[in-house]
Amino acid sequence: MTAEDVTPVLLDALGKRIEEPAAVRLAEALGKKPFKSATPNNHPGLGSAKLGLEVGTHIDVKNRAFWPPRKQGRLWVTWVTHAFISQRYRGTLPADFDWQMDDAALSARFERRVEGAINAIRFTLPPPRDGLKAIAELAGDGRPRHLYLAVVSERAYATIYPGDKPEHTVEAGFFSAWCALHGVLREGRLDAAQQDALRARSISPRALLAGPLGGLLWQSDVKPEFNAFCHAYMNELTQPREATALGDLKQIFGESNYWRTPGEPVTEDSWANYERIAPRYAERLAQWQRGEITSVVDGPR
Repeated sequence: MTAEDVTPVLLDALGKRIEEPAAVRLAEALGKKPFKSATPNNHPGLGSAKLGLEVGTHIDVKNRAFWPPRKQGRLWVTWVTHAFISQRYRGTLPADFDWQMDDAALSARFERRVEGAINAIRFTLPPPRDGLKAIAELAGDGRPRHLYLAVVSERAYATIYPGDKPEHTVEAGFFSAWCALHGVLREGRLDAAQQDALRARSISPRALLAGPLGGLLWQSDVKPEFNAFCHAYMNELTQPREATALGDLKQIFGESNYWRTPGEPVTEDSWANYERIAPRYAERLAQWQRGEITSVVDGPR
């Protein structure tokens, strides 16, 4: 490995805690002091303009191996999560990738997607190692702008964080229960006893999310064909913009529990309330399947 080729050190550090030796070695390779702990509102990284490398950290990684966000003592557990590699970088690059490749050349070798509100053209490259992903994004001149290496993560549709007030995730429970009852969950996600309890309604919608689903309704919990719908609908990424879970909650229940003022009546975790909103979920999925609702971040492959 040359001084300019920090790829082996980078790949070793991604997915590690910032105090682990691999992360310390990466900081040294960048000519920097060790990474600093992140917080919910600040995620300090390290970079080297000379090398063409920027490395980021996070405390909240949507990967079950890193979940949940937590403190150790007074500091948040902080992970080395991602890196942006620019054309200036002279280290080892992914196989079959070159900075001079254009859209056609990249499309011939890698999966092409149009993503994000700015319709960025991105290509999925082979993972540099287990647990990581690699993505190339085009610049305006039709050549790669940068490479993005990161810990593999999932899209999140409903999440109960440690310390969440139960009433704040009641509506997330409604959507989770609807997914479980209408074939959106992947096969085997619930065992037979859990399915029986759900059909008998001996478990409430939020209790389903908090218990059998472990507080998570994420990408790997649903069938692939429903991923884009769940992501757009639950994260306010739809066109038209009002066709979202939050918009529908406000229309049916008046407001989301999270935004209710102290003392204001909340939407209860009940099957009666589930029945009020479940038809809207079915309607939104049908509109999605007819092309009347689309995602602002997921374009064609």
